[in-house]
Amino acid sequence: MKKVKIAAVIFISLSAFLFGRVPSQILDDVNMESAVGYDYAGENRIKATSVVPIFNPDKSVGNETLTASDELSKETLRKMNLSSPRQLVNGKLEVALYSKELAKHGIGDSVDTLQRDPSISERLLVAVVDGETAPLLKKKYGDRDTGAILSMLIDQNINAGLVPTYNLHHFLNNYFSKLSDPFLPVLEHKGKQVRIKGIALLKGERYVKTLHPDHQFVFKALLENFQLGIYKLKLGEEHYVAIENIKTAHKFRIENSKTFPKITGQLKVKGIIRETLGKRTTEKEMAEIKQKMRKQLERQASDMIATFQQLKIDPLGLGNEVRSRTRNFNAQKWLEQYPDVKIKVKVDVEILEKGVID
Repeated sequence: MKKVKIAAVIFISLSAFLFGRVPSQILDDVNMESAVGYDYAGENRIKATSVVPIFNPDKSVGNETLTASDELSKETLRKMNLSSPRQLVNGKLEVALYSKELAKHGIGDSVDTLQRDPSISERLLVAVVDGETAPLLKKKYGDRDTGAILSMLIDQNINAGLVPTYNLHHFLNNYFSKLSDPFLPVLEHKGKQVRIKGIALLKGERYVKTLHPDHQFVFKALLENFQLGIYKLKLGEEHYVAIENIKTAHKFRIENSKTFPKITGQLKVKGIIRETLGKRTTEKEMAEIKQKMRKQLERQASDMIATFQQLKIDPLGLGNEVRSRTRNFNAQKWLEQYPDVKIKVKVDVEILEKGVID
């Protein structure tokens, strides 16, 4: 019996040694992608462009780009390796981009490749490009490689801008959910600059529309509680006021969840007026600002949600809100009801005045 146990231990140890080993990769022997872009290359074909950072002896950082086309995104990596002196690997991939044209045809296969690769982090940032990805990735935008710059750009707009918190993990949750739809930031490349242009709305794997710029604030506010730098409020034809240190909090109230749901979103917004002319705001002006901000946000929320219902997309995940409050929830019934469900957002605005000197 003892010999059998010893033999079993030896067998397991040898199996782990022979079959459980992960091939080692020496950093100097591989090219580590920092960004990859996918463009539409005709029916059932995509063109992939990879960015590899090059660290020069003078400590500057450059870029090398490789391209390949195929029916399968995974196969493009193999083809790019044919022209690379070092093995191309995905372990340091920071950003994956999809051209808007490709997104219109569907990005499901390309995203599937990302999620099946164990070397790719779920924190990978994903975005749509207004135009082709290749020209954007072949440019250099700062003192770091292009992948790092794009990652910093998107991260900064998630933390302090109007891009909702997301990454590959969040995208896949919405993509595979029956009760919510994915969205991605849209990048635009002009001259020597790249910027966030908006938010792309998808129905499943396909791009359908870009969120209206006026709706970006209320969209993020109804998705997550956050603190934002500045919100611009229009008071008159050429009269604007800046509200800063914006803090938001939201919740949804569901009525008649078992029959025909009625949804009310309650959004609280708190901020401080930054006076540009150095004078105090009167009580009357303060009340006017609060009322106009409340009405503007409620109108923007109403218009935005009406667009979502018309397109039959649910990027806010309202279906999940209803499901969490409904016993024996019927997903198919909800999807049929969704375009006609009454959805209203009520906004409560609290604004404090801040003069030139606190």
